[in-house]
Amino acid sequence: MALNAGQLRHRVTVQREVEIVDPSTGYRTRECQDILTDVPARFQPGPGREYLASEALRAEVSGRLFVRWSPETAGIRMSDRVLWDGRTWELKSDPLPDETARKELTLMIGGVTRDPSV
Repeated sequence: MALNAGQLRHRVTVQREVEIVDPSTGYRTRECQDILTDVPARFQPGPGREYLASEALRAEVSGRLFVRWSPETAGIRMSDRVLWDGRTWELKSDPLPDETARKELTLMIGGVTRDPSV
């Protein structure tokens, strides 16, 4: 299905974890940095589920984000994460291209956290 501009009403940010070395101490830390910002996307909710873990009921949300293919979005990897709607979403697989591999990418997302610094 082709993406029309009117369907791309959400804006997402893609982040990648990088290792930072403090030049004065040599101490290495890992942090997430924005690699793509303000990416137009369409969200399609997927099946959610509730499960019991550690004697507490947990909910898991999942879905799909559709983004236009570009050389920049083609670089998205499964290890990246997506910030959207005040939440941090993890990618469940590498982006799935459409049948031509040049129109759109499907990002399978899930595992929501509220704080983007986590």
